[in-house]
Amino acid sequence: MPANEQKTFELIHNSDFVKWVLNPNDESTHFWEAWLNENPTRKKEFEHSRFLIHGLVRNEKLLSETEVSVLWDKIEHTNFNEKKRFNTLKRWSAAAGILLILGFSSWLMIRFNSSNRRSIDYQRIVVNVDSSNDIKLILADHTQKSFSNKEVEFNYSQSGKLKTKTEKEDQTEDLQQTTDALQMNQLVVPRGKRSNILLADGTKLWLNSGSRAIYPVAFNGKTREIFIEGEGYLEVAHDAIKPFYVVTDQVKVKVLGTKFDISDYKDDCRTLVVLVEGSIEATFGTKNLIMKPNDLANYQKQTHQATTEKTNVLPYISWKDGWMLCNKEPIHVLTRKISRYYDLKISFTDPRINDMTLTGKLDLKNNYEDVFKIICATAPLKYEIIGDSIFLSVKDKK
Repeated sequence: MPANEQKTFELIHNSDFVKWVLNPNDESTHFWEAWLNENPTRKKEFEHSRFLIHGLVRNEKLLSETEVSVLWDKIEHTNFNEKKRFNTLKRWSAAAGILLILGFSSWLMIRFNSSNRRSIDYQRIVVNVDSSNDIKLILADHTQKSFSNKEVEFNYSQSGKLKTKTEKEDQTEDLQQTTDALQMNQLVVPRGKRSNILLADGTKLWLNSGSRAIYPVAFNGKTREIFIEGEGYLEVAHDAIKPFYVVTDQVKVKVLGTKFDISDYKDDCRTLVVLVEGSIEATFGTKNLIMKPNDLANYQKQTHQATTEKTNVLPYISWKDGWMLCNKEPIHVLTRKISRYYDLKISFTDPRINDMTLTGKLDLKNNYEDVFKIICATAPLKYEIIGDSIFLSVKDKK
């Protein structure tokens, strides 16, 4: 297939482009006009792609086999006044005919009507790991690598190399490449550890304690998609042709290039998405939320209610830099975060603690005792280390 036809093939397989052509709105029109301004050399295939989609699907109605035959007959017998225009459009018409024969129109409307469905059964892919406190990298062939380090960095290259960096050494290895677009690796980060990944497309992912990520070794498909359980901060590499999706059990986030944090721990009662830069679409069930910078999306798991509000993003993303910024943070929420970060058991029985909040900055690079000294100097609390647990109580008034 010639290069220009290949590019048109990519556009008509881009669900965002198809939805815009079939059902444009101000936001999508603005995006695709901006895209065309950034890619002026692609105007020709841009217009051809719109022509093909309008020819294949009209009024969002699925083409029947008879309509396909009629349309193909029209393509075969079309007369053009200019020979050059005829030759050019004939190539595009031939490509359209092949796509029609392959049932492209059916595929197109299925994609259009089911863009929010999960395409991959991630729970089937999940590999159980032992209860050790090691960071686990599970390769596509289920080979497991263990790292006892507190933090590990993984860098994937487009050429199929994986570079692993720890505090003490760097290792580089060649990964076996296959044509399977779903050749998935997964990274399991236990409580008390952290990790970050440079994905093959240039996207950066920071994984917080007690989290898991499932991701392709290479993004060979028409979209980019990863799964996160727990909390992750992402800086997504921009690619207008291949949208990036982050999927959890509760939400599917769609981006083209942006920075945001997503938190969806199984033992939390809510799922949070915080946008730092760019624009994203967060889908909770059937509700779609278009988010702008400094927006916080809050999904309550019990009530299935999703809301957005403006917020200061720093308290939600500072963990990746070893800080915990608190702005009237409830103590019971704060201790749950600290418990994950340091892999601690923290308990209290006094119900008054549930009503206490903390405002300030905690340096997580310190050991946990120093952190609790700061907390107890700020709030009317005291702590006691009992075995491998920390017990909080309210200070007695003197």
